[in-house]
Amino acid sequence: MQLIARPLVLLGIAAFSSLASAQTIAFGQELQNGDQTNHWVVWVDGKKACPGQQVLGVLTKTPCGQPFNLGEVEYAFTGCSGDSGPPTVLLDSAGLQIGGCTANANNKINCHGDNHDIIKHGTCVVVNGS
Repeated sequence: MQLIARPLVLLGIAAFSSLASAQTIAFGQELQNGDQTNHWVVWVDGKKACPGQQVLGVLTKTPCGQPFNLGEVEYAFTGCSGDSGPPTVLLDSAGLQIGGCTANANNKINCHGDNHDIIKHGTCVVVNGS
């Protein structure tokens, strides 16, 4: 009985560890980029948003369908409602769903120096894949 219990405990610890280390991608808007227009931006949640973010298209257009890279990995959003609705699904470079997204309370991130402030609109958790 102990021989069976130990592998199950190790399996449970491994599963918990992989969930605990899941990557979270944050999305929001950068205020007044170089062209004086607000843009969608993405970054690895928990790391510096400014600088460090990937700038997508203008805020008046949907962020869905715009591929972006964070490190070596390419992602894209889908499930946006309307032209400027937040994403609900995260895709990998093959177009497979690897995570879900939720909106939040629009928290402002104060960037310093020459960096423009960012308003965080939500996060996407990578649940499988990259």
